Amino acid sequence: MRFPPLWRISACAALLGLGQNGLLVALPVLVERFGLPLSQWAGLILLGSMLFLLGSPFWGRIADRHGARGVVIQALLGYVTSFALIGFALWTAAHGWLGDGALLALVAAARVLYGLTVSGMVPACQQWSLALHDGEERVKALAAISAGLSSGRLLGPLIAAASLSLSAHAPFVVMLLCGMLALLLLRGIPAPTPQLPSAASRAARLPRGTLDLLPCLAIALLLAMSASLMQLGLPGALQGRLDIDATRAGHLMGILLSLGALGALTIQLGITRHRRLSGYALLALGALGLVAGYGVLTMAIVPASFGLGVMIASVGAALAVPGYTDAATRQRSPGASAGLLAMAHTLGYGAATLTVSLAAAAHLLPLSLAAACVLLLFVPMTKNHFRIMPATS
Repeated sequence: MRFPPLWRISACAALLGLGQNGLLVALPVLVERFGLPLSQWAGLILLGSMLFLLGSPFWGRIADRHGARGVVIQALLGYVTSFALIGFALWTAAHGWLGDGALLALVAAARVLYGLTVSGMVPACQQWSLALHDGEERVKALAAISAGLSSGRLLGPLIAAASLSLSAHAPFVVMLLCGMLALLLLRGIPAPTPQLPSAASRAARLPRGTLDLLPCLAIALLLAMSASLMQLGLPGALQGRLDIDATRAGHLMGILLSLGALGALTIQLGITRHRRLSGYALLALGALGLVAGYGVLTMAIVPASFGLGVMIASVGAALAVPGYTDAATRQRSPGASAGLLAMAHTLGYGAATLTVSLAAAAHLLPLSLAAACVLLLFVPMTKNHFRIMPATS
């Protein structure tokens, strides 16, 4: 393969965003053509996502002990199998060979498989990238994985929307082919042998114990929560402040989120290529960007200001994620730390979902700003983390 190993690993991470956003875009067609209502499809998607709470820390520790290659391969195999199973279930249901109950059971099994296997994708990719690019290139490695995720989130809706014009089953065929291509991309990438740190080195890196990771975990949770609240509160804000109907609000929201993903990808590629900022600078600037972006959205009254707010917030998130990941992985083994951060992200999404059920829709954007402000308070607590020697695997 002519592509650098780091970018091939990043392409594997992109599948996570590709699958998640692609499945969301396909939901209206799935509800219309098959017997399951929207509430059941939403519950099935949530089922797979919540299993990341168990899978991400587990696979992160496995990557530290046995190497990241095996974890990424099993994640890709789980990805391919789960989407193949959903596609098969939909195909048989369309031909009348499968009832609603059997369809629900098969899709649920596919989502459980997805959650228990694909949850190891991002922690293992981050661990693998850090094993290949440690020292001064840590931010480069972490930003490349974040860029992969942003690329998947950007391309997922576009690919799913285009393939849906062919067939309701086409998005799942595309996901299947992308997963098989990612398996081919892994060939020839070096896989360093894991070396568990000694007790003395662990003590040197962890002067206050594992609880010292809490500021990084809190930042990860609050970032995911604020981003989710923004996405959930944006449609209502667009309708109310711009006086437009739900269809136009949905189209405009799609444009805004695509612009945000494009801005995030641009800044991540710039960080990866130039590496001019330290991890702490990235985290601090990212937190300020989140506060500024959500502040603009809270006061926005015209489409341009909504676009500006989404762009600033997306760039802030793109800066912050490599920053706090760098801080967390300096403390202990990279795979385990990345797994805990992925778990914190999932908890953040869950907290946002709970907040939506308790708060009025008009309050969601201000609440996302409040979460970003609390996140900013945790940033100074991570400063000492960047003085610790990076943990190696």
